[in-house]
Amino acid sequence: MNLSDVRYPADTKQAVRDLLVQEASRENKRVPWWRKPAALTFAGLALAGSTAAGVYVALAPVEDKRDIRCYYRADLTTNYPVETSPGETRPPYITTGIFITGFDAKNNSNPDDRNAGMQQVNDPINQCSRVWDMGNMHLKGINDDLIPDDFIPPPFGEPAERTLTEVVTDQNGNPLYPDPAIREFGNYIPFLTECVVDNTVAVIPGPAEVCAQLGIPALEN
Repeated sequence: MNLSDVRYPADTKQAVRDLLVQEASRENKRVPWWRKPAALTFAGLALAGSTAAGVYVALAPVEDKRDIRCYYRADLTTNYPVETSPGETRPPYITTGIFITGFDAKNNSNPDDRNAGMQQVNDPINQCSRVWDMGNMHLKGINDDLIPDDFIPPPFGEPAERTLTEVVTDQNGNPLYPDPAIREFGNYIPFLTECVVDNTVAVIPGPAEVCAQLGIPALEN
């Protein structure tokens, strides 16, 4: 049984906590740090559909948010083929970040830091929404089902060549690009949720429950 499998009708918080502790005590294999009772933060009830049944969601913090993973699907392990390179595969996500303007890589004081020269990302949802907007997340035959049948894809050409009638925003109402001179591409952006994988922010297409469904913690903000 996983944390995401623990459901209850109308029990108290303490009863559910007791269930989780009992489950953890029966775990024989090595338990990831975020599943240990001391590392769990209980965020209250996440309602499932229209019923009163719910599940406690484990939250985990991420201190270093310079490197963000944008997942193609709610799938943490599948590698996907590269159409232009037979036999080559790509991981289940794209990494993205914000580079520091004018960073001098040659005079980097910390060469062992693989994320040197990158800023902390304050809004991972917005950051990955940009990657979806650019069309980099759309893999033909892999995640076509995430795009509604009635969605009209953007015409070919550079965004600057098109006239947009409105500012495109992410699911939280924030503009994709703070600079009004940057035009949106207009590709489909699904609903995204912030989870944590390998102590890294993982932005996964799916509802708020997708982290628990995958057996991973949601990002603690």
